[in-house]
Order: sequence, then C-alpha cells, then structure tokens
Amino acid sequence: MGNEKSIQKTLFDNESKFKNRKIIINKSKILEVLDDLLKIQSLQELKLKLRQLKTNLSSTNNDKIGILNIDKNGDTIEIKYNYIINELTQIEETLTLERTKYYLRRLKKALVEVKTNKINDINLNRWKEYEEIITDSLWLFDKRDSSGAHLAWYWGNFIPQIPHQLMLRYTKKGDWVLDPFVGSGTTLIECRRLGRNGIGVEINPEVVKKAKQLIEKEQNKFNVDIITNIEVRGI
Repeated sequence: MGNEKSIQKTLFDNESKFKNRKIIINKSKILEVLDDLLKIQSLQELKLKLRQLKTNLSSTNNDKIGILNIDKNGDTIEIKYNYIINELTQIEETLTLERTKYYLRRLKKALVEVKTNKINDINLNRWKEYEEIITDSLWLFDKRDSSGAHLAWYWGNFIPQIPHQLMLRYTKKGDWVLDPFVGSGTTLIECRRLGRNGIGVEINPEVVKKAKQLIEKEQNKFNVDIITNIEVRGI
C-alpha cells in the first residue's frame, strides 16, 4: 500500500513538473497561427484548430508546424506551458465566435506586449502565469515554508510566505526593503531569494547573531546586499 502511494506521488510530481515547465515558442510562427485563427468564420473549425495547436505545443515530437524552438536563439517567446494551454482551453470552451476571437486577440496581446507598473515586476498582460502569487483576498497556506535557511526557532515570527507575497506585489528586483523587527531574519532571507536588498533592525544582539548566520546560509543568486544592525536607545 505504501509503495503504491509512493508511485502515485512520483507520477503526480512528474506530471506537475511537465505542466509547469517553460517552453520556447517561435514568435513569428505563433503570431501567424493566431492571425490565421482570427480569420476563421466557423466556430467548430476554430475549436478544431485550437485543439491541433495545443497538440503541437505539447512536445517537439508532436510539433508539425515548427512552432517550438529548442533554444532562445532568434525571435522567440519563453512561456509556461501550463499558462498557454490553459489560455487556449479557455478560448476553446467559449460558446460564441465573437467571444472566441476576443480571447484570441487578448492572448496575442499578452504574447507581444509587456505591461508593468512602478511598484512590481509583474507583466499584467500575463498575470495568470505568476502561479506563486496568490490573487485571492484570503491567503491560505497548508504549512509554514521551512525550505532553505528558514527555521521557526524565534517566538512570534510570521511565516515566510507573508513577506514573499508582499515583496512580489509591492517591490521590484533591486529595491530596498526595510524590516524594523528582524527576529529570525525571515524577511531578509526572502529578500535574498527574490533579489531585493534588505535592511534589518533588531535590539537583541544574540538574535542578530543567529539571524545573520541563517541569512548567510541562503543562496545569494541575485548578489543583493543585506544589512543587519543593532539599534539600542537609552530611555
């Protein structure tokens, strides 16, 4: 029984990785295909062509029209497989030709135009691709993130998912984040993960020492600066 569960979990994990992988699409080819789809006047024919397009995108072996690239050379688009398949499925499930073409034009726009703002790095034309960002008003987490340098040793520290979500929404890579209550360094560890510089303040020297050790354990792949100081004020 235990072996069956292990096999099922492995299959589920592999399927999840397959769906969440990134694919490289020939930009001129996908735009040509979408333009051809927009010219079709039969909803039934359009749905058939959409199913064929999804098959072509599934793997290079199934690609009969040269829409997939094996590398980023040339004019290409890197995109999450799951995102574009879900978009095409939504288009396929529409009930009217008008609505189908509306979604096709929206997808085309998402592939060629980048729309960002001043407070984060999110491409608003492809916001559904950011699966790690929770878009619901209520955030539900199964358990505390204990990966990497995160440890729940300090009393009262919040879970890493909170600063993670907030930084993705309200900061850009390279921005500075101030944490006035460092504690175990949860926020500053997330700064390293997400490519944000961080400044932390903590009045307890022992806590600062341990927090620094944990922060240094976290990989600094974006080469950001983390500053942790002790501030003690007399009364």
